[in-house]
Amino acid sequence: MNALTIRLLFITALAFTIMAQGQNMVYSSNKNGNNKITYRTSNGNSSFNVEMRGKIELTDDDKDIKSMSSDGYLEVTKVVFGSKRTVVISPTAGGLKREYYEGRTSLPFEPDGRKWLAEIMPELVRTTTIGAESRVNRFYKQGGTNNVLNQITSMESDYVKHHYATLLMGLTSNAKEYPAIVTRISAAIESDYYLAEFLKNNLTKFLTSREATDAVFASTKKMESDHYKTEVIKEALRSQAASPEAIRSILTASSEMESDHYKTEVLTSLMKQSNLTDAIVSEMINASKAIESDHYRTVVLTKALAKQGLSANSYQRVLESVKDIDSDHYKTEVLTSLLKNKLPADQIFTLVDLSSNIDSDHYLTVVYTTVMKNQDLSDESFKALMERASNVDSDHYASTILKAALGLPNINDSKIITVLNAAGNMESDHYITDVLITAAPKVRAGSSVLKDAYRAVAKGIGSETYYGRALRAIE
Repeated sequence: MNALTIRLLFITALAFTIMAQGQNMVYSSNKNGNNKITYRTSNGNSSFNVEMRGKIELTDDDKDIKSMSSDGYLEVTKVVFGSKRTVVISPTAGGLKREYYEGRTSLPFEPDGRKWLAEIMPELVRTTTIGAESRVNRFYKQGGTNNVLNQITSMESDYVKHHYATLLMGLTSNAKEYPAIVTRISAAIESDYYLAEFLKNNLTKFLTSREATDAVFASTKKMESDHYKTEVIKEALRSQAASPEAIRSILTASSEMESDHYKTEVLTSLMKQSNLTDAIVSEMINASKAIESDHYRTVVLTKALAKQGLSANSYQRVLESVKDIDSDHYKTEVLTSLLKNKLPADQIFTLVDLSSNIDSDHYLTVVYTTVMKNQDLSDESFKALMERASNVDSDHYASTILKAALGLPNINDSKIITVLNAAGNMESDHYITDVLITAAPKVRAGSSVLKDAYRAVAKGIGSETYYGRALRAIE
């Protein structure tokens, strides 16, 4: 065995030691590849140590060993208040060899050894996988899947429950039983690791039944680990379209996650589904408000906005979610994605109100120029946009927005007057003049009302030089 293999075995053993709840359970392999299981537990007054390998079959009353494979071995030691007892059972050509020890003293197995083994067997079968395969087969023959599930709930170790549940899945192929299996095993196993392993390893079967699939997604709601929730959900979504019931379970599971990263993983995986209705996407957009990270919330919202055929309600949900984003960069990223779609007039007003929370004049300029480029603006919504633009801190950015507005195709006189009046709100004579000169060609070709509005704004210029330039531009 090379050094790498030894290290891998050690890491695997350490991982299982950590995962076993309240127990010290270690797994290793001998040179022939046969599994050896060592189980140890202690509560201070007593300790219980088990070492076993090979295939072991128990008697029907679970009080003795019925048979053992040729490579089998069982050693059970229990210490109670310093009193130590041990049973060792191994195969021989004629059957089984049974040894019994009290302390270090070897004693006849009959009758005390057999009696003691019968006493400790209930604990042994609840806490280890001894005879698991034969026991599951027996329970299944006696009472079917429900009987096996009843036995699993009586187990103490999540590892053992997982092992028995896996054996059960190897016996049943009745899809009608899968929902009950998922529900009861999910309730029985407390460990997120073992539950996730059970669900993932049997997804091929569970996904053949809509009810079982829904049960899988519902089971993730009870998991505390965001990591394992996400693993199961993503694996299932890769293979199966989620039903409305499953989606509700997924959204509930994601809402209870603490990690923004995993919330985003779940929601973006869900976005890849081809059967999502606008109402469902709207719910997912609404769920993004539970994501605190501006980056991750932006990832979810932009993915949602990439879906075709969204309604005004979904756009409104996006605007509501953007309100809570702190970063001007991420606000702008979402809003520019949103503005690729045609928004209702009332949402343009909402966007203008929301833009008052954008501190950066640069990003505000990006948003407003995108609005003007992509949206059909009424005179009223255009006026609201220009008034907000004229009040930005930087006259440079304000003039950039106003000049972009003047460059719009088919801009009417009413909108030109709105731009001129907005220019008059700026402080810099230089930038006021810059906007007026940009507007001049349209003003010269326009009505007398338009020219009067131009001259009225020009009168507000304090500099004689700039005032003269503005007037000459329309002569």
